[in-house]
Amino acid sequence: MVWDVTDAWTLKGGVTTGYKAPSMGQLHKGISGVSGQGRTNLLGNPDLKPEESVSYEAGVYYDNHAGLNANITGFMTEFSNKIVSYSIDDNTRSYTNSGKARTQGVEFAGTLPLLSEDVTLSLNYTWTQSEQRDGDNKGAPLSYTPEHMVNAKLNWQITEEVTSWLGARYRGKTPRFTQNYSSLSAVQKKVYDEKGEYLKAWTVLDAGMSWKVTDALMLNAAVNNVLNKDYSDVSLYRAGSGTLYAGDYFQTGASTTGYVIPERNYWMSLNYQF
Repeated sequence: MVWDVTDAWTLKGGVTTGYKAPSMGQLHKGISGVSGQGRTNLLGNPDLKPEESVSYEAGVYYDNHAGLNANITGFMTEFSNKIVSYSIDDNTRSYTNSGKARTQGVEFAGTLPLLSEDVTLSLNYTWTQSEQRDGDNKGAPLSYTPEHMVNAKLNWQITEEVTSWLGARYRGKTPRFTQNYSSLSAVQKKVYDEKGEYLKAWTVLDAGMSWKVTDALMLNAAVNNVLNKDYSDVSLYRAGSGTLYAGDYFQTGASTTGYVIPERNYWMSLNYQF
């Protein structure tokens, strides 16, 4: 549903339904794969049910048609029989239906001219909360999504051909696990006890430029992680036969949780339109 209240204001809303059948690997009876560099077996579950969902969304949009625009949207998704993975032991994972679950949040995005129309600030922010509402992991997060995410970008149109930008990425604390403590494996409990329930928040600055060499040729360059922040430190945890590499910002075992952020790196591209 879309309602243009005025030339500047618009209301949007909608309801959608979803249906997701388990994959062949998830339904396979027996080992369907390996992960964690061959240390963890993945078992299928032939009793999995299809995942169903209902999503609700409502938003308000503003555009003054002079460079200033903003929107805010609320969303919520209710899941039934959500398919999730879980640890059977330190070396084995499988899939199950978690029952009922909910993801909800708010998104904001906007663009604001600064000083002149050649300098603009773009910003988007998302708050997300997820929860498993029944089953063995009732109350635990449904996903590894950070509660708060922010992206900001300052753009400067230096000339008609040259544009520069400075960007910032922020990710708030992120759940380490989507299981309650009692459902964790021995090595996961060890990490939880020593490192805590959440991965830490982080911020990274990036910068770049674009040069329109000709009408057909565009040169782009960027420096990612300008301040060369190091978020890569991890330690090896062992408990029984289980192993897990865990740090403040990410951990990896059968799968990787969090963000693996490279040190300062450089990127360049040439685009040519025929």
